[in-house]
Formats: sequence, C-alpha cells, structure tokens
Amino acid sequence: MITLSPVTIIKASGEQEPFDESKLVKSLAKTGLSVDVASQTVDYLKRHLRTGITTKDIHEHVSSYLKENAPVNNYYNYGLKRAIMDLGPSGHPFETIVSDVLTVYGYKTEVGVIVLGKCVTHEIDVVAKKDNKQFFIECKFHNSPGIKTDVQVALYTYARYLDIKSAMEHSHGTDIAYFPWLVTNTKVTSEVFDYAGCVGLELTSWLDPKGHGMSDLIMSAGLHPVTLAYQIPRFKINLLLERGIVTCARLKGAIQENHVSDILTREEINTTSLHIKEICKT
Repeated sequence: MITLSPVTIIKASGEQEPFDESKLVKSLAKTGLSVDVASQTVDYLKRHLRTGITTKDIHEHVSSYLKENAPVNNYYNYGLKRAIMDLGPSGHPFETIVSDVLTVYGYKTEVGVIVLGKCVTHEIDVVAKKDNKQFFIECKFHNSPGIKTDVQVALYTYARYLDIKSAMEHSHGTDIAYFPWLVTNTKVTSEVFDYAGCVGLELTSWLDPKGHGMSDLIMSAGLHPVTLAYQIPRFKINLLLERGIVTCARLKGAIQENHVSDILTREEINTTSLHIKEICKT
C-alpha cells in the first residue's frame, strides 16, 4: 500500500510538503514505464531521499536512473517538462513545437503572423486553421518550474482576439469562425479555468484538458524537444535551436539531409539517430 513518507520535500515554488510516492508512481506510469522498472525506480529514489530534498533533486535522481535502466522513450517522456523549459529563455522554440504538434493533428499553421486588428496590429504566436475554423493562439512559455500561468494572460489573449475578430469579420465576412486559444507549458490558476470557460477561450495547459494537455499531445505526436538529446553538449544544442531544429523529429530530418554535420560529430550523429528513432513517430 502506498503511503505518504515523513520526508519533507521542497517544491520549485518554495512550498514544502511530504513526499508522496503515489505522485511519482503516477508520473512514471505516464511515461509508459513497465511496472517492474517503475518499482525499481521508486526503490532507487527512496535510498536518496532526505528531508529538505528539492523536486529538482528528485527529478535528477530519477532521470539518472531511467537513463541507465529504462528504454529511451520512457526516459524522454519523463524528462519532457524540464526539457521544454530548457528551450528558453526565448519562447520561440515552444511556439514552433506548438505549431508542429498541431500540424500532426491536421491543422495548417503559421508561426509569428502579423495580423491587423480593428484598433491595432498584433503579432500572433501561432495561427492555426482547420475546416472552416481559424484559431489565434497565444503561446505562454515559462522556463522556470513552479510558475503558473495567471488570468492576466488569459485576459490579454481574449482582448487581442476580440480586436482581430472584429477586423476579420469586417473584411472577410463570417464564413470562417474565429477562436482564441491559449497554450502554455505550465499549469494555470483556477481563475484561468473560470475565465476561459466563461468567455469560450480554448485552453491547453501542460496537463489539461485531461489526456489532451500539451504533454500528452507532444508525446502522442513524438515531437519531443531536442534538449532531451543528452548525448549532445549544451552549446551544440543551442546551435541547433538557432537553426530552428527544436524537436528530435526535426533533428532526424536534418541528419538525413546532412544539414548538421558541421555541428555534430559522426559519433554524436550515430548515437542520437539510434535514440530518436525510438521516439519519432512522425
């Protein structure tokens, strides 16, 4: 039976709480890890627990164990949230990932689109079209754990949408339905849920809607960030990001087209190719 441990952990927000083994088990199950390896991982972590340990330390212990003892796709899934944050400080790589994910799900997308509103001009992070619907997407990116996206972002997203919708319907008519959409790589506050539900703002946070949060969509699409390729030095990861190679799927294509031979060694290319073959489904 799973019980709460008396060991106190420190969350990224600075809050303290008892270590809850069930949360770790749930997190490991989400990666697709087998029951046996998940149990072994929990046992490994327990040997390193101490009062005052941070969630960052716990993540590093678990990640280190999975790196050596689990299939690479499980390791990649477990490290997904922090790897997304490691794309920063700019939010542009996250916008590209959102665009790539939506493309997999049948949307036609554009990133960084300048749109004329009724009152002012806006730069929209991602514009997505599907059937007769067009979505104006605000991608709110945070590169530090423990931060929630608050209602001010939702208010801002909806206000921009209203200005754009007014101009679009005036110039193009109402044959196309326009919608606002907020996508974030973190959790959101309860006020954001309330406001989004009230005004009809599409909302995709890291975990919600359940089964269709950003983490679920990325894993299902096989569009894990290139920051998970731990065998590549960080300075080289930065060079890849500068070229717009933000996902392992994009890196796979760049390797096949010989576009990264000036950055990666032959050994790095061979090792990385083996790993991303396991997770790139697109």
